[in-house]
Amino acid sequence: MTPTRRDLLIGGTAALLTTAAGVPPLWAKPFDAAAWRDYADRFLRPEGRIVDTGNNGVSHSEGQGYGMLLAVAAGDRAAFDRLWGWTQRNLMVREDGLAAWRWQPEGGVTDRNNASDGDILIAWALLRAADQWKADAYRAAAVAIVKALAAAVVVEQAGLTVLLPGRDGFRKGDSLTLNLSYWVFPALRAFAALPASALPDPALWRKVADSGLVLLAKARFGAHQLPPDWLALDAKGGVAVADGFRKQYGYDAVRVPLYLALDGHRDPYYFRPFALLAAQSGGGPIPAAVSLPGGTTTQVAASVGMLAVYRLACELAGTGDRVTVPPLAATEDYYSTTLAHLSALAAQSLGIAP
Repeated sequence: MTPTRRDLLIGGTAALLTTAAGVPPLWAKPFDAAAWRDYADRFLRPEGRIVDTGNNGVSHSEGQGYGMLLAVAAGDRAAFDRLWGWTQRNLMVREDGLAAWRWQPEGGVTDRNNASDGDILIAWALLRAADQWKADAYRAAAVAIVKALAAAVVVEQAGLTVLLPGRDGFRKGDSLTLNLSYWVFPALRAFAALPASALPDPALWRKVADSGLVLLAKARFGAHQLPPDWLALDAKGGVAVADGFRKQYGYDAVRVPLYLALDGHRDPYYFRPFALLAAQSGGGPIPAAVSLPGGTTTQVAASVGMLAVYRLACELAGTGDRVTVPPLAATEDYYSTTLAHLSALAAQSLGIAP
């Protein structure tokens, strides 16, 4: 019997495979100007920092990366330069070339550890900006971050090439703690497409992406077969819901189907767990989090941005289920609003009507 693509992934030969080739540009059409103006008015301060309104007004590398991506999508170079300038002045303070992940108005940088998804988003935004505005300086800055990531957070474990969530604090004996929502698949593909003259080993990022798909095939827990926000990977390749964090699927892992969609993936296998969770709400509120492996749901309902991700997942899962997404309210927080806009861009790139 000829093995399927998933058989190969689970069997550990993902590096032989290709994914999402020939995907249309993320913004084949410009990001809606009115939506960008509203986003910038609410979350982008004049000095160039994105404010996480759902988290006590902090700023972080993830938010800067998202803001930079949306600025490029909107064609707003002035805003992009403010965002990148603030990031350089305030977060690029580490000696290894990565960004400190958290900045607070009353204390500046309050945690110098990096968050790998923030670094990835910033580097990807810089590559997008370099292509859009033909600016070599952006590309050089992106390449420097990608090199720093490879040196600091890309490691081998059980035959997989994986991404530590940060340089420090995610190794426990022979086990690694991972966050699958840090696999920003379209960004990893962009890194892998860089020329060998720019990176010593661009193929490393293809291995990281392929290993992420392997882990998504293995890390399925509970009745809905959902990935956890935080995953433990042992030296033999075994996976478990990580200790030391909330044992749940929730605000982190909801980004997994979004990033797969942004990379052009259409295999229903990857989207069905999320569609199943949405469908089993029976038309009622979809929970924001699900305990794993137990399956207890929170009483907190998914935000508008999370609902936008579920609508996308249902479309790609092909289950026939539908999720109603209300319009973004003026009070919607930074994270929910960002998820909603990125979901719309993913739908657009895949030719799916929102």
